[in-house]
Amino acid sequence: MSTSHQPHQDEYSFEEVSVLQALWGDGFLSPGGEPHLDAIVGGLNLRDKLVLDIGCALGGYDLQLARKYGARVIGVDVETGLIEQGQRRVAAAGLADRVELRLIQPGPLPFPAAMFDAVFSKDSWLHIEDKAGLFAELFRVLKPGGQLAASDWCRQPGPDSPELLYFFEIEGLTYHMAPLAEYVQHLQAAGFVDIRVQDFHAEYRAMAHEEHRRMQTVLKNSLIARIGEKWTTHYIEDWRAITAILDSGDLRPSRMWATKP
Repeated sequence: MSTSHQPHQDEYSFEEVSVLQALWGDGFLSPGGEPHLDAIVGGLNLRDKLVLDIGCALGGYDLQLARKYGARVIGVDVETGLIEQGQRRVAAAGLADRVELRLIQPGPLPFPAAMFDAVFSKDSWLHIEDKAGLFAELFRVLKPGGQLAASDWCRQPGPDSPELLYFFEIEGLTYHMAPLAEYVQHLQAAGFVDIRVQDFHAEYRAMAHEEHRRMQTVLKNSLIARIGEKWTTHYIEDWRAITAILDSGDLRPSRMWATKP
């Protein structure tokens, strides 16, 4: 991960978190919910295995990993507010014996080598600049034979388009997107084998257009009641920007799997 040791400043606002959960379900800050989790880890046996979740946010996927797949999970994130909400969510679910959410700082992971049976992540690596360092750390903390299973928002190669730059501006979050081929190169350089990838751009493009429609119709009044008209208008435009970079192909949501030999 990043070699910087500067304290992280939270970026996910109350308004952003409210919108994302309105779209994707309570506890989820990335698309798809349970079906998308199944698409990532459905082929793995995680029962009683120790899983590391990078970028766990509110812990929604970690609770599913424990409930549905029988995993033991340690989720980590750099956002204080998200971790505190997630910890309350885990306690309320009665799963504190199987799910632990920890606040960490950017830098090397605070875990010994060969600790985890699997690494999971759901659309969070786009915020991490040092991809080579990230995958080297994930390789280090995995046991031999350990599995990596994740999805992330990748981008097509080439310079930033005006549509992509506008999306970055309106989102207000720090993005370090990379092409899927670059992820493969980093996985190989870190030592992973049996690397598989899947671009599911068409699937999410259809979802995002439907999300944008819902924000303008069935969700609009509840969003206004929750975050006000100004922010509701802002995030409707934000989602129009997402559909634009999906339509252009700038945004390439992808899944990836690999093994530590």
